[in-house]
This record gives sequence, C-alpha cells and structure tokens, in this order.
Amino acid sequence: MTTQDSDSTTQFRIPNSEFRILHMYHDLMNLYGDWANAAILERELMQRGHDAVVDKKSVGDDVDFDAYDFVYIGSGTERSLYACLKNLERYKDAFIGRIEDGMHVLATGNSHELFGRLIRKADGEPCETLGLLDFETIHRDSRVTGDCVCRASFLNDRLVGFINRAGGSQSGSVERPFFLELGPSADDGLLHEGIKYKNLLGTYLTGPILVRNPPLLRYIADKLTNSEFGIRSSELPGVRRQGDAGTVPLSSLEKAYRSALGELSARIHKRN
Repeated sequence: MTTQDSDSTTQFRIPNSEFRILHMYHDLMNLYGDWANAAILERELMQRGHDAVVDKKSVGDDVDFDAYDFVYIGSGTERSLYACLKNLERYKDAFIGRIEDGMHVLATGNSHELFGRLIRKADGEPCETLGLLDFETIHRDSRVTGDCVCRASFLNDRLVGFINRAGGSQSGSVERPFFLELGPSADDGLLHEGIKYKNLLGTYLTGPILVRNPPLLRYIADKLTNSEFGIRSSELPGVRRQGDAGTVPLSSLEKAYRSALGELSARIHKRN
C-alpha cells in the first residue's frame, strides 16, 4: 500500500478496490450544486483507500446500471423532472432490478418522487412514475422553502439542509426516514419526509447535502464499503472521531457542519 500527501491529508491506495459512481442527469437535475455530492463521495472513498470514479450520464446516453455501485440523482425543475422520467422509461426494469438487488442510490430534492407510483401535477394531470414504492406525490401551485434540521432513523447525528420544493403532499405506505425538527414542513405539521428502501435513500433536502453533513457522507461510504477494507474517514488526519477530545483538528467540512447545526439549533431553542 502506498501513501501520498495531498492538502495535509494522507491518501491511501489499495489495488483492485474500485467503486463506480453514476451521477445521473448531471445537467438537468443539478439546481443547487448537487454535483458536489458525487464528487465528495468519490473523495471519501479514495481517502479510505479505494479507487473511485464518477461517470456522468443524461438524456440520450446509454446506461448500464450493472456497471455501477452507486447512483446519484439531484434536484431539478418540475419540467426537468418529467423529462428525466420519460427517459428513465427505457431503463425502468434494469434500474428497479438493480435497486432490488441492493444497489446504492441517493436521490435528493424532487428526484426521489420518481420512485413512487404517481405524481399528480398542479393542474391535476396524473403522471405515472417508476412504481417501485407505494406512494403518491401531489403538486400544488406554491413553493415550500426553508432551512432544516432533521433526525434520520438510521443515524445518531442530526442533519442540516435546505428544502425548496413544489407545494403539496405525499401519501402512501412507505418508510419516511427523516424527522424534521426545523423546516417548512415541520411548521406545517408534516414532520416526516423522504423514502428509504433497501439501499435507496431519498429526501427533499437539496444541494450538496453530503458536503454539508459529514455524518451522512460517512454513513453512505460505510454502507458501500461495509467498513471491511480501507481506512475510515474518522481515522484520517484532519478528522476528529466522535467523542474524541484529542488534538486532531476538525476538517473544514466538520467545522461548517457544526457551525450550521449550532445556528439552526438556536432557532429551535428560541422558537420553543
């Protein structure tokens, strides 16, 4: 195993340990810097000792989902969402089959609506979606926006983010993994959001949520690698382990996360 110093962080390499990440619809579903989620996951895996590569595909490209370990889809306008849905029809069986087999998928913003059975547009027109999960999304002629603090059913750490979605609601029998402590949906009394099924995770949180939330980044990387090989991010220089009061300095991502969490938590305390 070889090491190489770069930006004060040691890079570890383990041969024949490659992960392929697919950033699907990188051009259409990339409203809030979503590309950074794929990029930061690639870096995290490389810091753990794996080779990783991000491929970008969009409408008109051929896609072999069997070639990938992880698929990311970001957020876009409603028009872009429907364009992506139309394109996904040609891959529906292959994509759903890989999810059923355990492929890892992260869908942020409105892209996670694709995995339900129906989107009802603001004008009432129904639009069938992939049908993997039994839920329906209803759009209204309004917007739901605001900063968020939430708890995830699969994490001890709280997460921070931003929601900017079409007004409306979701209904159906599906696991909602995120509990909102602060945010526009919490203000409306809708406390649970998102989807979780096998290794598919979806949320209305938008933008580079893996950059903003190192605990979520580590969770996904742990799931991908099974923590059996390579180096955990918490063992790298510049990252403090949870509960460690030692002298290892916090990474810039960790500092930004804690700062945002502190500011938003203060809002919750003030409101209560």
